[in-house]
Amino acid sequence: MEGKGEVLYKIMPWNPRLLDGLGQMQPAGPLYNIDCFEGSISQLILPHCEIFSEDNKDSLAVAHISGDNVETLQPLKVNSTHVFINITEFSLFGLIKNIIRLVKNIIYPDVQSQVLLFVRPLSVKRKEKILDVHLLPVNVPVSEVQSQHKENVYIKTTSVCHLIPGRQYSLCFQPEGFEVQPQGQMFECNFGPNYHPTFEVFLHVNTEEFKMGVLDKTEAKEVWMTRRVILTASSPKTDTADLKVVTEFVDNHREALVARVLSVMPIADCLKDKHMIPPEMYNEIDDARPRQTKMRLLFKVLDSGGPAVKAEFYRQLKDKESFLVDDLESGC
Repeated sequence: MEGKGEVLYKIMPWNPRLLDGLGQMQPAGPLYNIDCFEGSISQLILPHCEIFSEDNKDSLAVAHISGDNVETLQPLKVNSTHVFINITEFSLFGLIKNIIRLVKNIIYPDVQSQVLLFVRPLSVKRKEKILDVHLLPVNVPVSEVQSQHKENVYIKTTSVCHLIPGRQYSLCFQPEGFEVQPQGQMFECNFGPNYHPTFEVFLHVNTEEFKMGVLDKTEAKEVWMTRRVILTASSPKTDTADLKVVTEFVDNHREALVARVLSVMPIADCLKDKHMIPPEMYNEIDDARPRQTKMRLLFKVLDSGGPAVKAEFYRQLKDKESFLVDDLESGC
């Protein structure tokens, strides 16, 4: 940043046709739509998932997309985790890679990847647990996947592994016998904006712990070594015992929240989806300017809704702006 300002971004779908005129280039990371208010950005640092070698160290670039025009930006610097570029205007930016430089014997190299686990909520009619397993490149933000599966419980685990695009993978378990669909699936570098489960695992309703790994079906070896998976993680909903603490956080930091919360409308959208904001009040918040006025109107909803609505606001704020919650809770 050249000065103080607001930066907002969202992940957009890649249109493969946009890269048709760039030779053998393909997406290598999410496509970001970036806007900046009350300030300016001079440099972007984008995460990548490549494992570098002499063959692919110069393969990465950045696509700058404005309308139907695509410009290739060469990085200022590339390290083991990020790509650095200077920018002078906003729109769409996304990492791309030259697959001619990557291909050897028509085999793609490994990419840094992640295994993300989510448990779906139980229902009265369904008497089994369903575990969703996502295989994704490591530069896909976990928060983006969580935001599409808010009703599910995210199971934290050591998720990092190396996978090869185009290769078939399957799951293995101890004890054996769990139903999985599909039994094998090809790994693709999915950079969004939609993140569907790679596998569904059907478990007995009383299952609380088991061991799971990911197998490379071509080489018959584990690429995500078998480890314990514990399903007794806490629900994303705030426990009753914590309502008082959460309510005090929202009430005590009212002034700071009005000044600093950036994701007012995304939070309002989530509250509206849960029927916690009346339609007329939602429209009033949406029409208000500037952002601080939106937040003051949202506080009217929180005050009238009571502890349950404030708890949901806190959960959404923790999900979307965890750095702000951490700052306020630490006294910054």
